[in-house]
Amino acid sequence: MRIDKYFSLNEIALMSICGAMVFVMKIIFKIPVHIPGHSGIFWVIPLIVGVSIVKKPGAGIYIGLISGLLSSFFGIGALHLFDIFKFVGVGLATDVCSVLFAYRYDSIAVGVITGAVANIVKMVINYSLQLFVGVQPFFIIVGIGISSFTHIIFGGLGGLISVLIIRRLTRAGVIGEKEG
Repeated sequence: MRIDKYFSLNEIALMSICGAMVFVMKIIFKIPVHIPGHSGIFWVIPLIVGVSIVKKPGAGIYIGLISGLLSSFFGIGALHLFDIFKFVGVGLATDVCSVLFAYRYDSIAVGVITGAVANIVKMVINYSLQLFVGVQPFFIIVGIGISSFTHIIFGGLGGLISVLIIRRLTRAGVIGEKEG
């Protein structure tokens, strides 16, 4: 099935904008707090909001692909070209959570879980890629401990903010249930 038959033009435009926003959030909110995963509070928002509006499997992967391509092209991470794998993995994790929870992003628990899972998947893929390019396993194992906790916390907070935004957009009538 072709992508233009599965997603409407409006959905493709929305997902592309959300993918670009994930990239922009990673660039703009580079706050030097030296806490691993802190940017997850920001970049999971456009990802979850986009997936919750489109409500189709593959939306997260598409958003992740766009943000991964932008990140790889502009080289914002230490792994440059491999950044695409991180963001596609994040999109896949978001899609899996969305399907498992039936796109119930009006629930705070679903938003927090999805945000935390997305941020932790990004961390796991990042460490896996570092192993692949030759970073010593000792340094990676040392970094995983506290890093996994902070990734879960910040990703969950980003998911919480996403749910609050989705609720406001729904109440305002900007987004809602699809008809037909």
